[in-house]
Parts: sequence; structure tokens; C-alpha cells
Amino acid sequence: MLKRILSLTLAAVLALAVFATAAFAEAIDEGVIYFVYTENGKDLNVRNAPNGEIIGSLHYGEEVKVTAIINDYWALIEFHDNVPGYVSSRFLVPVHPDEIKKAIEEEQEQITGDPLMDIDAEFASAVDVENYKITCRPARVTSVVSMRWIPSETGRVITRYKATEELIVLKEMDHYLQVQDPDTGDVGYIHKKFAAK
Repeated sequence: MLKRILSLTLAAVLALAVFATAAFAEAIDEGVIYFVYTENGKDLNVRNAPNGEIIGSLHYGEEVKVTAIINDYWALIEFHDNVPGYVSSRFLVPVHPDEIKKAIEEEQEQITGDPLMDIDAEFASAVDVENYKITCRPARVTSVVSMRWIPSETGRVITRYKATEELIVLKEMDHYLQVQDPDTGDVGYIHKKFAAK
């Protein structure tokens, strides 16, 4: 009888813990697809709760459906057969890792000995467009997109934006977009790889 009472008490505590975790979850767009991106290319552990027991793993580059971000660190996902699981959100990215590697390689190829000439070339490539909205898409789920003073990674940061925040495009360049914050009116530049239409 005592064992049964203890079992029921434990079950109730676990149920409350799950409810509390869900209550504090910061919801993001339901059903958003991300990809596993571990720096060493290894599998990513899936747990039954934040810091909980390992119930499986996801392969590098594997798609995963994220339903919420918890405490900016844990991602609640739909694991195999729709079983909920938790993974470290810092190992999830919105685009396939191969695209990230390709973008990095292309960017490195474009580096010249004179960064000022690159900035001049970027400004020279600017074309006016009919204004449209884009959504910020950081390299990682919990990272940010920087709006800079000039179209260069060396430029001073004006503002930083989280994933899904919207900006208005004023001009398009070879590698950057001139954008405006619709709330503050600030105008600056973000790299095209961090923007989604």
C-alpha cells in the first residue's frame, strides 16, 4: 500500500514538473523545421526532459520539428513517432549545415586585402527595390541578426534582432540588404544569408 502511495505521489510530481516546464516555455512558430548542427559532426542527444535521461539521438544534418524554446537553451521537439523530446537549442540551425558551410566558404573566397574596397563595391552594387518585408533568420536558434552601420561584418552594430523579427528592405546589394526597422525607423544593413522572405 505504501509503495502504491509513493508511486502515485511521484507520478503527480512528475506531471506537475512537465506542466511547469510547458508553462514557462517560450512558444515559437509551431512546426518550424530546424537542422542538427554540431561542430564536431557527432549525433545530438535527445532527452526526456531538460537535463533529463537520454532517450535517443539525432544525426548531424537531420531535420527536426521544434515546438518551443525553453529558457533560451532547451528546444522541445517532436521526436520519432511524435514522441516529445528535448535537445540543446544551440545545436539547431534554420538551414541545412551544408548551406552554412557553403556560405562561409564563399564569404572567405570574397575576402580581399583591402576591406574598404569591398565596402565600396557593395555600395556600388546597391539597387532600389519595391519595399518588402523579410524575417530575421539567425545562424542559430538562440543567436541574433545584427543590423550594421555599413554593409560589412566590421561595421558597428546598430541593433540586434531575434529570429522571426521583421524588417523592411529598402535596397538590395550583392551580399547585403539595406533594411529599416518598422518600429524604430532605424536604417542599416544585414547580410542576405540572415534574411528570409
